[in-house]
Amino acid sequence: MIFKFNQYVLVFLFITFTLGIFPKTWPDLESEKEIKVYGSERSAKFTASNIFYDVENWTNHYSVRALGFYRYYDYPKAKTKSIFPFYYHIQSKSDNREYKRILNVNVTKERDAVDQSFYPFVFWGKDTKESYLTTIPFFFSNSNETNSKLGFPVIPLLYYHNRGTSGENKNYYSRLLTFMHFEINENLGFHKFSFFPLVYYSKNNYLFVPILLYYQNQRSNENEYWMGPVYYSNNKAKEESLFIAFPIFGRYRKPGKEFDFIFPVYLNYADEEEDYHINLLWYTKTNSANVNVATNEGNLYVDFDFGILYNLVGYSQRTKVLNGGNQINKTNSIDSNEPKVVKKREFNRDNSDSFFGYQLLFGIFSYEKADTKRHIRLLPLAWFTWDEASKDNVVLLPPFFPIWFSYQSDDLEYKILFPLYGKQKDKDSEFRAYLLNFYLTEDLRENNRKERSYFWPFVNIYESDIDSGHRVLPFYVHRNYGTDKYQHSDTFTLFSSYRKTKTSTDPDIRFLFWPLWISYEEKNSHLNEKEKTFWVTPFFYRNTNNGGSRTNLFWFIDWEWYKERDYGTNAKTKPVIPLEKDEKLSHLLIFPFYKTKSSFSVIPLSFNDWNEDGFSTFTFLNYLKWDRKGHYYNFLYLIESENTEVSYQFRSVAGLLWGFDKGKSEINRITLLWLGYDDRSYRTTYNFFPIVRTADANKEKSRLYGPFLYYLFDSEEENTELVLAGLGYYHNKTKSDNQYSTYVLLGALYQEKTEIERGYVKRGSLWGWLWEYQTEDNGYEKFSILKLFSYTKEMDGTKKILGISI
Repeated sequence: MIFKFNQYVLVFLFITFTLGIFPKTWPDLESEKEIKVYGSERSAKFTASNIFYDVENWTNHYSVRALGFYRYYDYPKAKTKSIFPFYYHIQSKSDNREYKRILNVNVTKERDAVDQSFYPFVFWGKDTKESYLTTIPFFFSNSNETNSKLGFPVIPLLYYHNRGTSGENKNYYSRLLTFMHFEINENLGFHKFSFFPLVYYSKNNYLFVPILLYYQNQRSNENEYWMGPVYYSNNKAKEESLFIAFPIFGRYRKPGKEFDFIFPVYLNYADEEEDYHINLLWYTKTNSANVNVATNEGNLYVDFDFGILYNLVGYSQRTKVLNGGNQINKTNSIDSNEPKVVKKREFNRDNSDSFFGYQLLFGIFSYEKADTKRHIRLLPLAWFTWDEASKDNVVLLPPFFPIWFSYQSDDLEYKILFPLYGKQKDKDSEFRAYLLNFYLTEDLRENNRKERSYFWPFVNIYESDIDSGHRVLPFYVHRNYGTDKYQHSDTFTLFSSYRKTKTSTDPDIRFLFWPLWISYEEKNSHLNEKEKTFWVTPFFYRNTNNGGSRTNLFWFIDWEWYKERDYGTNAKTKPVIPLEKDEKLSHLLIFPFYKTKSSFSVIPLSFNDWNEDGFSTFTFLNYLKWDRKGHYYNFLYLIESENTEVSYQFRSVAGLLWGFDKGKSEINRITLLWLGYDDRSYRTTYNFFPIVRTADANKEKSRLYGPFLYYLFDSEEENTELVLAGLGYYHNKTKSDNQYSTYVLLGALYQEKTEIERGYVKRGSLWGWLWEYQTEDNGYEKFSILKLFSYTKEMDGTKKILGISI
């Protein structure tokens, strides 16, 4: 075991060292060293070239290469020095780029950045604004002017830290064991925390505890609280608040509107035009009396409020105690002092010098006096308002606590006999109330609307020229309405909804019962097509139409019937009523068995389908399709068989293991693994490797004899010959430019190679180290032995031995 462990360590060190020897490269600096120089050009640019070393020296170029290990370049763009594989150094001459490596220690300089590493374990670096340190696989850190990170990548569950800076403010983020997260801000302090999946917290923002269904939002202008069915929100900017304890209690407030309810006994609603109050139980509240001091336009007032049993009886009064010399500025939108019926009174205690008023039965009856203005109302009638200066005959008996009120003119009538009777009538409408709101009548000239209510607003019946309906709140609501094209009838209860829509054809019906989600739908189209759907989710489904029916039980049992129909045409080619035939079974599912008219399946083991011409099956991973023209069989592509009128194929893994292909009268393919015969439209191949392999195609051919003993490839573009897979003999010739390369024993015994420039030809043995002979069309010749003895004939006829002219 120790021996195996040591083996793994040695392999790891070898890989890391091998990867570490590849230097940092910049393509623009490295490219100038890759230019090939040969023949007379090399003779002119190299002052010495032998088996031990090469010296290059010409304009702005100087290099030394010795023993295959040492290299030094001084070129126009950079200087490079290397001792393979221990040392490498490159430095740019035009900018601040430099790379140096000693064994696995690397230093890279580029612009103002310095990156260093002990590959592959430690990496560190910095520039003017950033620094980092990484120890693989244990630790990493990164920091700049605005952010810093620290963590342990090998154990991501352990710890992670990040520091961010924005101006003078610093933010610290940490993660412990992945589940716990927290943030600390120099300005906000400890402002974020979470422990997955139990709690999520953000200071001045939110608190969320999923297990308790609790959520809290504490933004500067908006607060929210939620816990199960209880919800509260308060928007300070909009002065809007909402509190709900679903489904029992609700309270909503915003400027100009308020709403309260306790289901099903209490309701209070008020806006800029209307206010309603309903209290079925008259629940008790401690009697209250309040005295307040108020000021307005320099005047000083004493306001008094008194209520019994939550305004079963309520009284309100304002008295001026100090006159500031200014009258309250009143904006009267009423053009005159004539008596009016209004939804919202325009004068109240807040804009009056003198005020008193009272209400009975939680606001069902109200009477107020504001300076010279008077207001009286018996719900659900509107407010009647008039001025003392009015010359109209307003009867109020007795004056302070009126039981009888009467006003009548040519176009307006308003009467109250509290608590027995109330009447409001003008030229367009008439309202009557009996025994407070026990019975009400409403008649409107518009659309001839008539409405009756019992114990308003709970029981109501209405009808008009365009709609009708009735309700028993909160249990039942029904309405009828529509247009010239459609007529709708809707019915709603606490647990259901029903809609019936009438058109020129039979009606459409929709019904829904919750929370069990039972639904029924009936549709009728203009083509006399009828469809009915019944759902008892998720247990039962039933759909029927003119074309058939479908039924589903518990998702696993399903069947469908259909009717085949023929459509004829009359003499004018218009469609007539379809002729229906007997019902037929479309499919039957009793899981896992599934059957149709032409198929049978055992899900997911077997799927079978058939028709008049054939059948198909997929059973236990076997697929078979058969018809009168042939068949196709497939077993996971390991075995494939296909037969048609013109061919037959039998193969495995797309022909990789074996293949057989036969046409009408000829065999196109017969193979086993790589052995066999393959005749295709673009190529014919005989492959009996390692004995022989031949391939013939359009304008090219190839031959292979023995186990790579001899290989020939010949085409219009090139010719290649190999003996012993190229180890014994290699020859390649490009026909377009007549260039070729020949190697015997990979060039050890003999090599001959041409270059297109200057008609260069090189011949030699042992890759030129034993001997080498070079010639060019310009008269240049060079012959060398062991790279020590050389004879050179330059282009001008100068002859040299060992580089010395003779």
